[in-house]
Amino acid sequence: MSTTLFILIGLLLLLAFGLMFFFLSNQLRSIRESQSQGETEKVVMEWMKELKRDVSESINKNSDTLEKQLREQRTSMDKQTKMIWERLDNAAKVISGVQKHLGGMEELGKDMKDLNNILKSPKLRGGLGEKLLYEILENYLPKSLFKTQYKFRNGAVCDAVILHEQKLIPIDSKFPMENFEGIIKSDTEELRERFRKEFVKDVKKRVDEIASKYILPEEGTRDQAIMYIPSESVYYEAVVMNSDIPEYSQRKNVSITSPNNLVFFLRTVLLSIRRNELAEHADEVLKTLAGIQLEAEKFEEDLGVLDGHITRTSKSMDTVKSKYGKLIGKLGAVSALGTESGIGVLPQPQPDQV
Repeated sequence: MSTTLFILIGLLLLLAFGLMFFFLSNQLRSIRESQSQGETEKVVMEWMKELKRDVSESINKNSDTLEKQLREQRTSMDKQTKMIWERLDNAAKVISGVQKHLGGMEELGKDMKDLNNILKSPKLRGGLGEKLLYEILENYLPKSLFKTQYKFRNGAVCDAVILHEQKLIPIDSKFPMENFEGIIKSDTEELRERFRKEFVKDVKKRVDEIASKYILPEEGTRDQAIMYIPSESVYYEAVVMNSDIPEYSQRKNVSITSPNNLVFFLRTVLLSIRRNELAEHADEVLKTLAGIQLEAEKFEEDLGVLDGHITRTSKSMDTVKSKYGKLIGKLGAVSALGTESGIGVLPQPQPDQV
């Protein structure tokens, strides 16, 4: 029921009471002039019964209307509450999915044997280097983020590529052991320096191979490739003991890594990917929360409207009761006038008649 309808009902009730009072005044004036006391009492009692019936019907009608409106508002509130809970459930599911994607990085703990003494065959070293590379990739990256034995259109086959932001990062395992063993086994510094120079040449040669064969932007690779050395001791000799090699590989856009370095690199890549996924899911969560906020604001508006209706209805009922009380008072005054004029005293309405 709208506010305008409540006002119209109140005005109609007020007008009805005014007309009734005017009619009653005329009737009483006529009664004093021409009718007896018994007839006056009879007319007044009949009018009082009719007035009671009209007022009761009006109150019942307003009560039925208010009850119907309250039922409708309660139904609407139930629907809004259900929608809000559904959206909260969806938000909880999205947040749970984000947490699941971010969890579960396992630490790699593998003891590597001394490859310097047991590996003699270059082919065997190459196969073992690839196997160790694949194990690290499988332990630290989802299978969807890397491919092994990736073949380019030029026919070159790379040990593995990492899929990162729609680009390929080539990784190839190299194990330059011959001259490294010479460095370790040499008895004199002069002999060690001779093997060290050959070792540097070997490493630079591997860097050139990777740069020329696998850095192919036209085939979707980044301008960077990774040379994986499976032995920490060989990596130390290549990168720490010879500053010329890191400078050379940097110019060729080739990063040299050991097992530990590769793990840190893969963690960085995975963190970058997860951060992008989190950003995507965060947008979804924010959209869901924005929808919940809109529903909550609408729910608050509905509560405000309902509260306004209830307040106005209560005020209208108070006004009707007040006017009814005033009317009873005026009837008492009319009764007093009848007593003074000799017509008689009007009976006061009993509580069960009001």
